[in-house]
Amino acid sequence: MKIQHLRFFAAVVDCGGVVKAAERLRVSQPAVSASLKALEIELGHPLFERSDSGRRQRPTDRAMRFHRDVLDILRQCDEARAKFRAEQAKPARLVLGVLQTIAASEVAACAAAFARLAPDLRLQLWEAGPLRLAEWLRQGRIDAAWTSVDMSADHARVLWREPFVVLAAHGHRFARDQHPDVALADLDGESIVLRTRCEMQRGRLWPERVRMRIAARAERDDLAVRLVAQGIGIAIAPRSLASDEVVARPVRDLDAIRSIGLKWRPDLAPETRDIALDAVSSVKRAGQRA
Repeated sequence: MKIQHLRFFAAVVDCGGVVKAAERLRVSQPAVSASLKALEIELGHPLFERSDSGRRQRPTDRAMRFHRDVLDILRQCDEARAKFRAEQAKPARLVLGVLQTIAASEVAACAAAFARLAPDLRLQLWEAGPLRLAEWLRQGRIDAAWTSVDMSADHARVLWREPFVVLAAHGHRFARDQHPDVALADLDGESIVLRTRCEMQRGRLWPERVRMRIAARAERDDLAVRLVAQGIGIAIAPRSLASDEVVARPVRDLDAIRSIGLKWRPDLAPETRDIALDAVSSVKRAGQRA
């Protein structure tokens, strides 16, 4: 069954006859008639009632039901062709928004994974906070966002969850302590390096009863970690921001956990979405192997 035969049949039904259909299609009447005959042979049933002279008249009831299916087939063909041409016209790229508190080493590892998984896909990275990333995604300025994700969010997937921990210098009492974790009460009176870009509100990280002196305010997380390493103060940060320069200690009565994953535009091509998911997921898999 040829698509051209279906198009000719649909045109005859829509136009009410072969003559008008041929005019609309800009083909000869014999070509339309030949297509209809070939289609009827293929189906094994006449599509039109005929007069005594043998001329085609109106379509049969079965033909009208078939006509609805034909329109659906032609619509899908047109959409597939338009989608294919649009993908050809667009540059092969992915604009990925990245939460600014994702560790730089993880972002670099993700970019390397993209290069391996899709060498023809041009990657652009846009760094911002969670609210701006969400806005860019709504505006269509980015294709996907590697950010904090609600477990029930649409067009999103949580890839891992990580706790907030205390970062301390190697010479700090938390590092010297034999206990593997600390309590919130232990933080009272400490100096803290405040991470100003932290996506978690301060009230979620420690209660008002815990009094800490702000020794420094750092916008960049790498600077915050370096200040901690120099003994300026402790910091409360996602565990993935810890480096060899500092010691990470869990806080046993702190339930602050961030869910990290990928959000994407509803119209993002599934194959591109899957590449993004694989690249971001590979970061955590590599960390676990290490």
